[in-house]
Amino acid sequence: MKKKTTFSPKSLILFIAPNMSKSPTKIIFIWHMHQPCYRHPSRNYYILPWVRLHGVKDYYGMAKVVEKFEETRVVFNYSGILLEQLTDYVENQAQDYYGILSLKNPAKLTKEEKSFIIERFFSINFDRHIKPNPRFLQLHTKKASHKQNFTLKDIGDLQAIFNLCWFHPYTIKKDKNLKALIKKGKDYTQQDRRYIIDKHYQVLKEIFPLLKKLIARNQVELTITPHHHPIMPLIYDTDVLKEIPYLKRPALRFYSPDDCHWHLNRAKEVFRHIFAVDPNGSWPSEGSVSENVLDIYAKEGFNWVGTDEAILFKSLSNESVPYDMIKNQRHMIYSPYNFRGVNIFFRDRNLSDAMGFTYSGWDDSVFAANDLLEHFKRTHNHIKNLSQQRVITIIMDGENAWEYYNNSGVEFLETLYSSLEKTSILTTSTPSKFLQKGSSKHLERLSPGSWINGDFGVWVGSKENNRYWDILRKIKDTIDRSKTDKETLQKVKDYFHLIEGSDWYWWNTFEDFSGEFKNIFFTYAQEIYALLNKKIPLYLTGRNG
Repeated sequence: MKKKTTFSPKSLILFIAPNMSKSPTKIIFIWHMHQPCYRHPSRNYYILPWVRLHGVKDYYGMAKVVEKFEETRVVFNYSGILLEQLTDYVENQAQDYYGILSLKNPAKLTKEEKSFIIERFFSINFDRHIKPNPRFLQLHTKKASHKQNFTLKDIGDLQAIFNLCWFHPYTIKKDKNLKALIKKGKDYTQQDRRYIIDKHYQVLKEIFPLLKKLIARNQVELTITPHHHPIMPLIYDTDVLKEIPYLKRPALRFYSPDDCHWHLNRAKEVFRHIFAVDPNGSWPSEGSVSENVLDIYAKEGFNWVGTDEAILFKSLSNESVPYDMIKNQRHMIYSPYNFRGVNIFFRDRNLSDAMGFTYSGWDDSVFAANDLLEHFKRTHNHIKNLSQQRVITIIMDGENAWEYYNNSGVEFLETLYSSLEKTSILTTSTPSKFLQKGSSKHLERLSPGSWINGDFGVWVGSKENNRYWDILRKIKDTIDRSKTDKETLQKVKDYFHLIEGSDWYWWNTFEDFSGEFKNIFFTYAQEIYALLNKKIPLYLTGRNG
């Protein structure tokens, strides 16, 4: 029987061991890629284009940068539903509404379609993509003037320029036609727009072969997030909030451990279909963990997961050693911990968030990358005598951040990877590779929470989000009571798993300007009742609450 670990101030003192400083500190980059399901249940296209557009710029571009540095090791983590949608684009030439409108002759657009293009085709970072482009800026100014007297030529240029902006710089560099189109700047033709969209699909088809190449070169570890990106601790049991008493629990308890297993298994199925292997690790949706969820990861055969440093600090704190004291002992995050057979890597929040939200605002990307490198070096000097195997874990969004960087982050990443290959005191690694030699510390308990504030406040606790959890519970009860054929029941459950995803709740907390995320949630909720031949409740039609 293992002796129970008790933490005291004395146990927080660093042990200085000889010659440990000679081994390099490992840097683990976990780039998380995720998009929810954008398909409308009764339409044969995706409502929003973000899988296609981020695929062209980020899923391809991030891997292409790694390919350039053969000694660099990174993790790319994907939600199952993102991989499923990428596969649909690649294998079935799937379409999205933005792409359909991009290829439509401006003279044949309806008034509503023109308004949609004017409203939505500026959905990209202003400073990095609109402001530097004279024609794009001119069109943006025209829209901002509220006159919106867009000519057919204006519409045609907007269709082209918006889609041009999503190409990664590496793609542009090797395609002379794209270079010519960018130089052209305006007066785009139907043929130009067709070339741009066709090129998008060509790039999408290169993503999986490129990833497989990087796996074969031992440069990349690929991992998954549960399929529809659910907040697993809340899906397992919303009563987990008893451990976070300042967050108001939904009126109706939601409890569905089996769905947690489904989300992990479905993501593994999609992953296996593409890459012919099972993933070894996972970034749980939004880094959200709990003891029950880690037990599920163990049962499903996962070796490691990642989460935020705040979870470690909360897990180690107790009456004798309070949270505020623990969080100042930052050396504790630079080692993985093992909880009930699953290794946990804790992200360095300061450095991860600096990459995600701070360095993007620096115009000198090389200077920004070197600043981060100096932080790595200072951390190494601080922890080099801690143990033989040390790790700084960076976990962050691998797609949205780069839209805000100069030149899509190319110079930043190139400088960072190149510098890490040249220094002797730092080296990149992956969790699975690190665990081949490095050991994990024992973790006695695991506090529930996510990467944001160490709790679940973004997805539960507010009036609107708690309403969604109550809706989930009511729908689940309806499904459980229903008697229908096997095929219909499977479709109903698939739709239900979709609305368990975190995004619908996220956009209750942060403003959903388009209203599309709310729309998707309620459309699928209503469709479940329609499939079961049940009357759609008033609370799903907007007429009651």
